[in-house]
Amino acid sequence: MSKKLVVAMSTSGLDYYPDTRNIRILRLNITVGTETFIDGETLKADSFENWLLKNPTGVVKTSPPLDSMLTRFFMKIADDGYDEVLVITMSSVLSKTYEYVKQLIPVFADKLRIHVFDSKTGTFAEGLMALEAEQCFSKGMDMESTIMRLRKMRQNNTVMFAVSDLRYLINNGRLSQTAGFFANMLSIKPIIQVTTNGEAVVAEKIMSFNRAMSSLSNHLERYLKQGTNHRVYLLYTGSKRENFFEFERIVAENNRLKHLPAYPITPVVSAHAGPNCVGFGIFWE
Repeated sequence: MSKKLVVAMSTSGLDYYPDTRNIRILRLNITVGTETFIDGETLKADSFENWLLKNPTGVVKTSPPLDSMLTRFFMKIADDGYDEVLVITMSSVLSKTYEYVKQLIPVFADKLRIHVFDSKTGTFAEGLMALEAEQCFSKGMDMESTIMRLRKMRQNNTVMFAVSDLRYLINNGRLSQTAGFFANMLSIKPIIQVTTNGEAVVAEKIMSFNRAMSSLSNHLERYLKQGTNHRVYLLYTGSKRENFFEFERIVAENNRLKHLPAYPITPVVSAHAGPNCVGFGIFWE
């Protein structure tokens, strides 16, 4: 029987999960000014949000792992005695990491069988898929059956969040300068959704952040009507600030969902979304 391992990206938020079991984290890079950090290792979510709030015009860039880092990462896995590895990546539309890892499959063909699964989503949705895959392996399921399980999860989930400041979407090319200028003048707060094909799109434009949080609650209610079993979690950037607690209250009151687990959006993602974001993710069966 082959020895299998699950790998998740640092964007999965598993650094902030209490028990990642035997999952290894493939880390992305984030450059703040002239200094480059490793997502979740040398730069944590709360520290990065504090930096964003103090430096609203600061230049931030993100990037996948370097080829040399990827090679060392998988060589270590092979040296640790693993035969197969399942890498669950952020949406290939949003990150080039999926393609970078795919390119290594033939390189490691005689040492390690690498399987890459495009989650077509981001944030803790990736993390839950990784946790599910690790559980499948612990039950003795083979690679094919595990990937089939992940495909079902990928089909039945969504992530939505409200953005409080458009300048980060503008600076990272997610919104045109002209559209962003007028949106900021009108105090528009977009709701971003990750679609089933892995794109991050503006699902709705709201005139205030409080209304955006209420609209998120309405969207959540719509998804709660799909399927019978649901797994719901909340998202926030950096640390639990005033916006998050208000959103938590709205969800508890309007959707009758109290004490939901909540996970921070990691620096690589919040570099594009900005500080003070809140949202939700949901899986259903």
